[in-house]
Amino acid sequence: MAFAAALGVLDTLPYVASGFKGTLLAQQRPYENVPFETIQIRPNVYVILGAGANITAHVGEDGIVLVDSGSAAMADKALAAVKALSNRPIRYIINTSADADHVGGNATLAGAGRSLIEDTFADDERAAIVAHENVLLRLSTPPSGAPQLPSEAWPTETFTSRYRSVYVNDDAVQMIRQPGAHSDGDLLVHFRRADVIVTGDILDLRHFPVVDTARGGSVRGELEALNRLLDLTVPPVPQVLKPGRTLLVPGHGRVADYSELVEYRDMLTIVRDIIADMVKKGMTLEQVKAANPTAGYRARWGRESGPWTTDMFVEAVYDDLTKARKS
Repeated sequence: MAFAAALGVLDTLPYVASGFKGTLLAQQRPYENVPFETIQIRPNVYVILGAGANITAHVGEDGIVLVDSGSAAMADKALAAVKALSNRPIRYIINTSADADHVGGNATLAGAGRSLIEDTFADDERAAIVAHENVLLRLSTPPSGAPQLPSEAWPTETFTSRYRSVYVNDDAVQMIRQPGAHSDGDLLVHFRRADVIVTGDILDLRHFPVVDTARGGSVRGELEALNRLLDLTVPPVPQVLKPGRTLLVPGHGRVADYSELVEYRDMLTIVRDIIADMVKKGMTLEQVKAANPTAGYRARWGRESGPWTTDMFVEAVYDDLTKARKS
């Protein structure tokens, strides 16, 4: 796996093509049909595609840090891909949310690792699983009728503060809680030296933002998270000034950068404002849908079928703004 030069790395990644056509090809594929492959985006940072959610691997002398673990069905294949990167043990698995396609491989991948720090009260024969406390609560007490992951898949280290950091592989790994964005357990994971940020489902360029209001997500929180990402992201600049740029690994799909993040944030801001004005005028949900508030962006991010459609997005924004107006 040859390392792509920093300034050209986006053009070497799957689903990246000149113009919008390449983006559409990526967006139309469910993860089961995404080719399973490992892409190198920095000298020691890799993205495993096609395992459910994207799995990011940070490899070094101390071992391997994984962000998300993919789906349970793809866990064995994901583990083989991780082992192909290094003979060092998996030290940490960091979950960006409680979504099944982000945590499904936790038990298998953690079982193949070993904690970096010996802990009298924990099983150091397994990799540590780190997440926000709400992820543990959702995995340990799923809704009635929902399947429960084995306890081996639950986070072993949780936190409720805004930040949690570890230093591993000569890099500062900063976990940033983004309350109430996509859900109530979202994390951004920033590999500061590598200048890579794993966004989880806060950023998903395949469609309009997934705001899971049933699990604590909100439009306001999503916008705050995208603005926080912009604060952390270095835009592309001329090579004579500073080679490279911050790379963003979304929960699904291709790697992105500052310019695409700006477009995504601006789109959500404008659609939010359009729907907020309609709510203020007393329009019903059906009237809002008929007015087509996403018209300027539907061709790029709209989906008429699949797990997250344009109508679902409009409903989520409308419901969230309606509740906020009543409170």
